[in-house]
Amino acid sequence: MLFPSISNASTSTTATGPSSTTSTTTTTTVTTTTTTTVTSGFILNPNPLTSTGISNTELLTSTVNAIVTPVMTYGHLESLTNKWSLELQEQENYFLHEVTKINAWDRALMENGEKITILHREVEKVKLDQKRLEGELDFILSQQKELEDLLTTLEEESVKDQSGLVYLQHADMEREKTFSRSAKF
Repeated sequence: MLFPSISNASTSTTATGPSSTTSTTTTTTVTTTTTTTVTSGFILNPNPLTSTGISNTELLTSTVNAIVTPVMTYGHLESLTNKWSLELQEQENYFLHEVTKINAWDRALMENGEKITILHREVEKVKLDQKRLEGELDFILSQQKELEDLLTTLEEESVKDQSGLVYLQHADMEREKTFSRSAKF
């Protein structure tokens, strides 16, 4: 694609009279480099006009470099477009790769979150079971304590009864002997 160029624009100004003449020529060509040339010619008379009529003439020429406007061809534009398309494709591939990794992490987090929730529920159930078992153990311990107390009391009474029973058994044996002797008579 070519950009239009501006060429041969010239301006000329002439003042009538004995003091000055000004002429300006501007040429602008837009290519890979642009050069603007300004030529001014004027008469400089630093001394007031005198009757002698001495005049001083200087010619001033300056060259000004303007903003360079590059010419872009279709091939250059197409190569830039292709370069940008490749860069965009690379960025898109990188983005999709990162999105895939993030989705995998998200999926893993969701699955692990569900597992944690299930484990939390199970821990709560185990805590309730533990409290129930501790209550049952306390009840069993209290019953065991009562049974120990009852057994201690029964053992004490049994010991008392056994000493008397031994005495009674001895007495029973004596009676029996006596009864059998008397039966012999």
